Amino acid sequence: MPFGNIQAEPEQGPQPVVVAMGNFEPYFLASSQSGIFTDIVTAVFERMPDYEPHYLFGLSNNQLWSAFAGGRADAVANVFDSVELEGCRSDPVFRFRDVAISLLSENLDIESVVDLKGRSIVSFEGAYDFFGPSFSAVVEKAHYKEVEKPHLQARLLMAGRYQVSVGDLMIFLQARQSIAQKEGRDALPAIVVHDIFPQIYSRMAFKEPAVCAAFNEALAELKASGDYEAIYARYQTTLQ
Repeated sequence: MPFGNIQAEPEQGPQPVVVAMGNFEPYFLASSQSGIFTDIVTAVFERMPDYEPHYLFGLSNNQLWSAFAGGRADAVANVFDSVELEGCRSDPVFRFRDVAISLLSENLDIESVVDLKGRSIVSFEGAYDFFGPSFSAVVEKAHYKEVEKPHLQARLLMAGRYQVSVGDLMIFLQARQSIAQKEGRDALPAIVVHDIFPQIYSRMAFKEPAVCAAFNEALAELKASGDYEAIYARYQTTLQ
């Protein structure tokens, strides 16, 4: 029997998954479609052959939730547990490392939050409440400032205006490097990183539970392979 008139079913490719992404460097870099969090999500999806990510970059937090709730995105990155959001939350994905940073020349001994007492501190907007009672108890309002832009924290610390900058390590290093590049500086003041806060994690959220389950399985594989930590290490080396 001839089979020449029988047409094969077209092969279906991976299911596209539109992922709403944030807008702060170095976690999201829209210009190169990279960044720490982007690289992690991409590496996870590489272990999910049935799905393919399509990114919506440059969204503020409110825009992220709006895109997800309004159906413009199938998934959203960087969801904290405190956020009310309909969908399947993944296992913890994205790690933030909040630290205190001082200039090496200041020779400050900071081993816990208590050691910040009496220091002049610059931090990000909302930090006073974000870090809780142990932080607010040692902050002296007359010597404390919160700024809107991360580069201002780095600039004020490097200028000696404040003794300590408190916030995310990677964001500070990115801001510090950007300042050096814009000003054409070959050398920057040496800094000391004080690990006095616990690390925190955020998650992905998905419309479809099946995609969420596949993501969790692939994420576990990524972490077991060592590639997850390698992404963080690569960016930290580049920024230092």
